[in-house]
Order: sequence, then structure tokens, then C-alpha cells
Amino acid sequence: MSLFKRISIIASIVALSLPCGAAVKDYLPDPQVPPRLVNDFAAAFTEAQADSLETVLVDFDNRTSNQICVVSVTDLNGMDVARYALFLANKWGVGSKKNNGVLILLKTRMGGYVDVTIQVGRGLEGAIPDAYASRIIRNIMGPHLRNDEYWPAVSKACIELMALAEGEISEPRDSSEELDPMTIAILIILLGLLIIVIGLIAKNHEDKNGGGPFFPNSNSRNTSHRGTWGGGFGGGSGWGGSFGGGGFGGFGGGSFGGGGASGRF
Repeated sequence: MSLFKRISIIASIVALSLPCGAAVKDYLPDPQVPPRLVNDFAAAFTEAQADSLETVLVDFDNRTSNQICVVSVTDLNGMDVARYALFLANKWGVGSKKNNGVLILLKTRMGGYVDVTIQVGRGLEGAIPDAYASRIIRNIMGPHLRNDEYWPAVSKACIELMALAEGEISEPRDSSEELDPMTIAILIILLGLLIIVIGLIAKNHEDKNGGGPFFPNSNSRNTSHRGTWGGGFGGGSGWGGSFGGGGFGGFGGGSFGGGGASGRF
């Protein structure tokens, strides 16, 4: 981050603490109730589009420690889009105490311009550098925003930001942790070997004693025991359970320092 940008950020924060800063806070909208990650104050999306994006972002929030919020407005109240978004992100507390939030703020075409900014929380600045945020705005969002195509611009940006954010910080919020394919393969091989060994031991006991601890007797081999092995894999609910659950629970008090980029189209 350049020295000029850091000075500008410090000046903005100082301004926010002054009486005129309090007035700035008054201009900022409050988050919707019940809380949502997609706050479409400018009606930039259809209801179906907003709900679809909300579902994707809530799933991402639930299964990782990262949070992406989308806000659309029709007026910046005389502020530039980056300053407006920085104040808004800090007021709402987008992200968590780990400061791993991202805010995409879009001002729709009122007064001749579409303004957009991607503000990155302090905890994600390493995963989403300013240059990457600028590239997303310029190369992914820009071509759509020039034609007032808000939905593809924002949804494609979210996909890119999720990939970048998850590359550096991806901490499951519950006890179910997703295993990588190599670990799964090794576990399946070990489990297969364990089943073979158990089978051999059981057959040895059966040959010697006419039954054994694994099969009560030679005439009662039903599938109940073997069904137990298959149940753990056949259910499958444990692997994908964290991807579809619940609504958005609210923002967690994240902090933003001015990382990100902006554009006008």
C-alpha cells in the first residue's frame, strides 16, 4: 500500500472521529433486518438473483472463516466510493474478530456513473492484495458494469474473491473437517486392509470353534455387521452437511483499514 494511500486512510479515520465524522455515520444505512449478506438497497438485482447470491455467500460464510458482503446504493452522499465503503464496513463490522471480511459496494448509475469498490478486511489483505482487487474490478466487473449488468458483475467477482480468500484462510466453523483426496484414499485403503484382517481372524476362529466373536455361529452370517461398514460411507450427510445449513447469523465485528480497490464506469 502506497504512503499516499495510508495517509489518506488515516485522515479519513481521524475525520470520522470528529463532529463531521458523526454526520458521515448518520448518512450510512443500517444493515437489513433480519441480517443478510446481500443488502440490495438500490434494487440492482432481481429478488431471485439476490436470494441466489445470498445462499452462496451464506454457505461460504458457514463453511469457512471468511465473509463476503454485497451492498448496493443509489447515492454516496458526496463521498467517494472507497471512503463510503470503508466507513460502512467498519460500522457494520463485516467479517469476524479475525478481520476476514470483504465488502463489495456498488453505486448504481445515478448521475452518469457506476461506482464500485472492493474493501478487504485486515485479515485478508495478504490473500487479496490491492492489485488483485483492482484486476477483478477492471477485468471481471468493468465489462458488465459499462452495460449496467450488475448481477453478472457482482456474482463473478464473488466467485473470484471466494477462491482467493479460501486460499489463505479456510477454517471450518464446526467439527466436521473436509479431508483432501489423498487422505481419503489412504483411509479407504487402510480400512480395506482392516476389513480383510478382521475377516481372516473371524474365519480362523470359525474354523477352530464353529463360530467366533465376529460371527456368533456359522449359520447366522447375516448382513447386519457388514452393513455397519457401509453405513458410514453410504449416508454421506456428514461430508456436505456444512454447505446448506441455516441463514446468516449476523456480522462479527470485523475491522477494515482501507485495503482493496475501486473503479468508475
